[in-house]
Formats: sequence, structure tokens, C-alpha cells
Amino acid sequence: MNCAESRDYFIACAEGLLQEDQARQCRAHLETCASCREEYEAISRLQQRLIARGQAAAGVRMVESVMSRIRQEQFKPERETIMSRLMKHGWGFGLSAAAGAAAIVSIILWTMPNAQAAAEAVMTQGAQAVARLTSIHLRGQLRTEPNDNFSGINPDADFCTIELWKQFAPDIKDLKWRVEKPGRVVVMDGKTTVMLIKPAKMGVKVEQPTASAFDTEWLQRIANLSNTISNEVKNARAKGWKVSMAEETGADGKAKSVVTILAKSGVPDNEWGKNWFYDSADTRRVYRFDAQSKLLESVRIYLVRPAGEVQIFDLSQIDFNQAIDAAEWTLDVPADVNWAGLPDKLPILPDNDKYVSMTAEQAARAFFEACARKDWNEAGKFMSPITEDMKTGLGGVEIVSLGESFASKTYGGRFVPYEIKLSREMIVRMANTNAAHRYVIMGVCDSNLESREELHWTNGPAVLPDNDAYARLSPAEAMKAYAAAFARFNWDEMKKFAPDYDVEHDKAQCAEIEKSGQDAHKLLPQIEVGEAFWSAEQSGWFVKCRLVQDRAWNLAIRNDNAARRWQVDGGIGW
Repeated sequence: MNCAESRDYFIACAEGLLQEDQARQCRAHLETCASCREEYEAISRLQQRLIARGQAAAGVRMVESVMSRIRQEQFKPERETIMSRLMKHGWGFGLSAAAGAAAIVSIILWTMPNAQAAAEAVMTQGAQAVARLTSIHLRGQLRTEPNDNFSGINPDADFCTIELWKQFAPDIKDLKWRVEKPGRVVVMDGKTTVMLIKPAKMGVKVEQPTASAFDTEWLQRIANLSNTISNEVKNARAKGWKVSMAEETGADGKAKSVVTILAKSGVPDNEWGKNWFYDSADTRRVYRFDAQSKLLESVRIYLVRPAGEVQIFDLSQIDFNQAIDAAEWTLDVPADVNWAGLPDKLPILPDNDKYVSMTAEQAARAFFEACARKDWNEAGKFMSPITEDMKTGLGGVEIVSLGESFASKTYGGRFVPYEIKLSREMIVRMANTNAAHRYVIMGVCDSNLESREELHWTNGPAVLPDNDAYARLSPAEAMKAYAAAFARFNWDEMKKFAPDYDVEHDKAQCAEIEKSGQDAHKLLPQIEVGEAFWSAEQSGWFVKCRLVQDRAWNLAIRNDNAARRWQVDGGIGW
């Protein structure tokens, strides 16, 4: 289990309601993760306080609730839990399971300030309104990179669409769900759970149904309002989060109940990974309900940081109980997809002990050294799968330095600081068959001179005031002039050799880097220009180039897998 998956089980684990295998996995995670252990202990302390309240009400005799009978049938022998103690002492009034849960929340709120009680009551009513929910479709906008983790956030990135389709069912084998963003999709069809990272053509497959997986938990919690109450209300009480409620009139003229929760992640501001993922960020969560129907209408989430708030999520489309096309439960997987191995399936090597005995630093060095030698069999012992793009990007890498590893509350493994020098071959196609008669960039090719990217000159290269000077440049000289302009970020000069849209894209990328407080000159690659050659078969000129880039970052690496070997989990780029 990872952190997000474990948190979904904390309440059930504290009450002793998990199946043996789930409980064992949850406890194993708690032994290795201090952050989750702290949160679990807070929930356990809350449990004891609530049980004490139930005992104080023992003199009240009312009819045992439906919830109590349901729990008795599902979990034998019956255990004394938060739910069972309160229900046995008559708080349910024979209500349905959903309404009984709502009654408990109301009882708990008697000791709280009126404003917070009102806010939590609104959320409870929202849960009651969808107590018999059969399906849900969410469509929102998240500030993130299109192919990044589903829970990854970037306050400086543009919004991109993220969607969830979910078909509810009592049995997990009948449950179906799908979460998708532009570069990543995961589908659970009731039998297996499959994720596809589109640009990398990388897939991960879990041979069983899951309630949530692959960092989709935060969105699943919003989709399931019962979990929203369980997480938001209980966490607010256990952690002292501020909860408030306001009434307003919506654009449709109807009354709205707006609940705002200031959620603290518990991750210190100076911790590595703070605000990179939904669960490691401090957020202000705004839930808007229709006051009459009690249905949730929208969710807005703001990242709260010392520099100020920024909205990171806007959920404006929520479709309840609408038919979902069966095609949503299928996933088109490319034939050449690279399948990643799961941690619990990592094979034990003949010389496995050699790798188990490595420190995180030694494993990081061994991985980079294998990439430098292009020994992909050895590199594959530290990361799987090794795709062709990885081979192209990391092959021949030069290690500049490796630092001492460190831990973070945001991650279950360790981070190894590194500085490397990456280089990548690139062949650029040049042509001067234009009205200006000067060599310009037409595209990028692979080593077989097959096109990988075409540049489109909508109006053709313009005739410049000093066009003759540029027309005298050879293909290699023209490419060197472009590379020199790129090194200086001279956008106007670059547009003499590449289309405006391509240069504007580079310019915007640099602006984003500078906006984040980093030096774009250090992060973007340098272009080393080699010789030019003519291809009779292609009837064109080509220039050999190399992209050289220094990269300093932190390698994410962990050994909580079946083989106990360190595995690279992220933090690399090329």
C-alpha cells in the first residue's frame, strides 16, 4: 500500500473492521511511514473519545438501528466500534444505513461551535441526497502536467482536463471506474486495473479489481460523498482543520450552501515534496451544494502557501445516476506498450543479496553507471521498464556528482541528490527551397532519417532586409546561427530559421521556468552542431546535432518491494 491507499483504510483499521490481508498491508505501511503513522494515531485518539461519548449515553434505551444489524452480519464476531457503540445506545431510531450515519455526525456536532456544526450538517445532507448513487461522472480542471501523476499538482502549470466515471456496486467485482487526463488514463473494468501513460507508451496492470489505484484516490474521495464526510469531517476534528459555512445565491437564482475547509497536510513548509501532490499540500476546499436538493454542484480547491493562494482544481460538472457508455470500461492499449512490473511481483535475482546490501546512494550510482555504459540489462535491475526513449535519453549519461540520500514525509522511500550531464543525438533537416533562398529548419529526424517532427511554415520564410547575408550561409552555418540565438534566447533571431509558432513555444517554456524561480539557461539544453551531409535518397540536407544538458535533481528510490532491492521511482529526465 502507498500513503493515499493506506489513508483510505485508517478508520476501518482503527475499528478492527478490515479483512486480515488488508489489515496486514495497512500495518506494514504504518511501520515504515512516520507521516501516516501520526495521522493514524490521531484517528485512533479520536476513536477513543467518541467511544467514551457513546458510553456516557448508555442510559438511553431506543430501538437498535439497521446499521448495527448490517455491521453484525458483515463483521462476525461483532466488535465494539465507533458506529456499533453509538448505534446500540439508540442513536439510529431505526433509520436506513445512510441516514443512520448522518444521525451520528449530528450527535457528534452537539459539542462543536454552531458554524462548524452547520457546515458539517450540510455535507451530511449532501451524502444523504446521493445515498443510493448508482453512477457518477466528474469533469474538472486541474493545474498539472498532462502526463504527470493523477495527484500531481503544479500551481504554475496551465489547467488541463481530468475526468472520472464510476459505476457503484456493493461487490467490488461489479464496481467499475475510469480516470483520465490528456497524457494518462486508468481503467478498472471489474476484473483488472490498467494504467497507460500515453506519451511513454508505458502500461501498468493489476490483475484484480480495485476501489482506487495509481494516485486517483483524492478524486475518488470526492466522487464518493460518504468518503468525503469520513475524510473531511473526521480529519477536521482530529487535526483541528477550520470548517465554515455560508449561504449564497447562485447564477441560476437558487440558494446554495457553501462549505469551506482549510485542510493541513501536516507536511512542513521546508519539506521536500511539499505542495507537489494533492495529499502533501495545504489546501482550501470549497464545496458548493444546492440548498434545496442538497446535491453537490461544484468543488474548488486552492493551494495555500506563504506566497499566496492559487486555485489548482475546479470541478464544475457532476452528473449523478446517468447511464455510462460501456466503452468507458475498455482501454485501447498500443501493441508496443512497455509493461512496468509491480513491486510485489519484482523477481528475486540469482545474486539478489548483492543488490539488497546496497545503500540508496550506491544503488543510484550503479543505475546511472549502467546507463552510461548502455548496459540496459543491468539498468533494468533498478528500473522497469527501460523504454527506447529512456535508452536514447539516458544512454551515455555522465555522472557529475551524487549526494547523501534523505527522507521526506511526502514519500515512502529516499531521495538521492544528483547532478548529471545528458546528451542526445538529433538530426535536423534543412532546406532553402523557399522564396528567401536561405536554409531554414524543416524538421527533426531519427538516425534512419525518418521524420520525428515536422515544422510547418504557413507563409514560408520571409525575405529579410539583409537576406543576402543569410542566403550565403551553408546548412551547418545556418544551424549554428540558430543554436547561438537559442543560447542567448534571442527569439527574433531564432525566427529567421524556425517558424514563429515553434519559437513562441520555446519562449513560453522559458517564461514558465523563470516564473518558478529557476534559471532557464541552466535547465534547457545546449545545441552542439556537427557536420552537414546530403542524402540523395531523401534529396535533402541534414545536420548532425547533439543536445547537451546539465541536470541537478533528486532521484526518488525505494526498496519496499518483494525483492527488497532499491528501485528508481522517479526524479529523472532527459
